[in-house]
Amino acid sequence: MIVAKQSFVIMLRPAHKYAEKGSDEKIDEHFRYLQGLKVAGNLTMAGLFSEVLIGLVLIEAETVEEARKIMMNDPAVKAGVFYAELYPWHIALKSDK
Repeated sequence: MIVAKQSFVIMLRPAHKYAEKGSDEKIDEHFRYLQGLKVAGNLTMAGLFSEVLIGLVLIEAETVEEARKIMMNDPAVKAGVFYAELYPWHIALKSDK
């Protein structure tokens, strides 16, 4: 049986360990983690808002549980550098580009 993937948004905000020693390394690990999600076919896009310190990661997963696992396995989330929130995302229109 083929299960269609669903879209989810992960919102990332600085957490209590954001400015602590070692946080830059965790942010580097976070970026590599996102690159791995892209290769695995889970990452749709990721980026930062330009005027506020908030990141947005759009992923695809088969279930909310899988999406939550992806979010919680992010090294920067695990280390307390980022606070993460997960939201289901229903795409109404999408460019073919």
